[in-house]
Amino acid sequence: MTILGDAFSITRGARVLLEFHYSTGASVSDIVITGLGAVTCLGGSVPELWAGLAEARPPDPRHAVATRYPQLGRASAMALDAARQAATDAALSTSDIAAAGLVTGTTLGDIDVFEGDGAAADTGPYRLTEVVATELGSTGPTHSISTACSSGVYAVSTAADLVAAGVADVVLACGSDCLSAVSRAMLARFELLDPDRCRPFDTDRAGMVPGEGAGAVVVESAASARARGAQPYATVASCAWSADAYHPTAPEPSGDRFAAAMAEAVRTTGQPGVLLPHRAGIPLNDTVETTAAITALGEYAPDTPAYGIKAMLGHTAGAAGVLACVAGALILRAGTVPPNANVATLDPDCALPVPLTTTPLPRPRVLVTATGFGGSNAALVLGAA
Repeated sequence: MTILGDAFSITRGARVLLEFHYSTGASVSDIVITGLGAVTCLGGSVPELWAGLAEARPPDPRHAVATRYPQLGRASAMALDAARQAATDAALSTSDIAAAGLVTGTTLGDIDVFEGDGAAADTGPYRLTEVVATELGSTGPTHSISTACSSGVYAVSTAADLVAAGVADVVLACGSDCLSAVSRAMLARFELLDPDRCRPFDTDRAGMVPGEGAGAVVVESAASARARGAQPYATVASCAWSADAYHPTAPEPSGDRFAAAMAEAVRTTGQPGVLLPHRAGIPLNDTVETTAAITALGEYAPDTPAYGIKAMLGHTAGAAGVLACVAGALILRAGTVPPNANVATLDPDCALPVPLTTTPLPRPRVLVTATGFGGSNAALVLGAA
């Protein structure tokens, strides 16, 4: 794989970090998203996802999502469902799918199998990739990504890089995670759970609310889309990654490395029309991300609205970033930003516009951000097709 326009830096002492930004080197119109898939607490399809976001009345994301493949582990079943939806939406033929690449992002994979009767079973994150590739019949390049809760954005940006590098004309990017009793117990022990609801922009937010689901997007070259007569939802205009190298779970307090990824993502695309942040309702993490966003956006910050999708879906871990990309593509298609949910008293420290009603998208670009345990940060910009 060839990666162009890279930047790399290391410092020593208390601020040890490993940082890497990349640009595909391709024109912003060269990489497009042509298919979407979603399985969430709002329903098992993309139209149900969009209808739920527009209504802004979230269900309880802690309830299990229905799956269509009970013979599989839940994360694999949801990923396969979302991937098939995206492939159908993009009108991929059997031969298209066979040649396509596949990148999956997940935190715990089929953890439900491990927590059930299969404690000795192999349920590593890579198994999700194997299951989806086998069931779809995809024999192109595959990647399994597990960078905690940023896995989904890493998956989409890796798919874009594979296309830009000419490794594959079409790549399916999926993110999926299911509810986990072990994970919930760990988060409770860290006092990171909100007992009420997920309210990322509310001043009284008290933590995250775990959810489950899967998202999928078909990423392909514009030339491939034109040849197939596919109508793109969006372009993948830019991507950037960085690492805090600070702490196994806590974010680096200044947010510098997260800001660096965001700034690089918007450097060539200009001001985004909306920010879909990682913001999950954990006060410290949310504050650090807001600081990072203000640093990265600079003069753009006061005029860049933020939309918190986790208030609707809960924190779906490895699926979160891909589902945010699905939502971002739908926002671009509709030209509107849905209302933020679960905001009684707006966090006074947010310093970004937080629309509480459906509002027009001011500019045809969507910035999606994500961060995971260990400080793995990712940002990408979706542009109008």
